[in-house]
Amino acid sequence: MCISCHRAGDIGKQDLGPNLATIRAWNPEQVLINILDLNREVVPAFIDYTVETKDGRTVFGLIAEESGASLTMKRSDGMSETVLRRDISKITGSGLSLMPDGLEAAIPPQGMADLITFLLAPVPSGN
Repeated sequence: MCISCHRAGDIGKQDLGPNLATIRAWNPEQVLINILDLNREVVPAFIDYTVETKDGRTVFGLIAEESGASLTMKRSDGMSETVLRRDISKITGSGLSLMPDGLEAAIPPQGMADLITFLLAPVPSGN
């Protein structure tokens, strides 16, 4: 489930959320709090944005790249879309994570305990 949006070290393909290898030093309570209250601490690089274009389109996602001429938005489906700045009428940052609210409801208590144990486990060496 997590790996669909996060990386864990070298595992995973998406960067829609922080790399989960960075939380290995956290205690289990910190991990649980961040799963249950996912918008408590949102890293600025992972804030959800809405871009409205002059022709009425709306693009949601993370700002993956930006230049003076364009923004590249990475959507929750992993696809990217580049929007020219001249076509943008409005950009709004939600201040919220791209991770959907209520995701924890699909995880039973033992599953949550197992998930936290997995997330905090040392990464096996490649030797």
